[in-house]
Amino acid sequence: MTTTTTNPTQQSSVLRTGLRTVSDAARTMFSAVVGPEFYVLLGVLAFVVAWGLAIATWGYPALIIVALFLVFVIFAGLMLITVGK
Repeated sequence: MTTTTTNPTQQSSVLRTGLRTVSDAARTMFSAVVGPEFYVLLGVLAFVVAWGLAIATWGYPALIIVALFLVFVIFAGLMLITVGK
């Protein structure tokens, strides 16, 4: 290479730098928001929506069947609390 040859480094455009900054911020916020608690809340929300759709489709029997199942769940939870687990 001669002294007159230049090899300019590529500079990022303002748009590319801004997009990279937004991408980094979104990645950080996503990891902060989406945690185990979010998935539990999402599961509960999905259950409630499915239950509502079942009640809208089949009516009273869907309400009773889920309520009867929840009696068992609450009873098992009370037993675990009593045992100390």
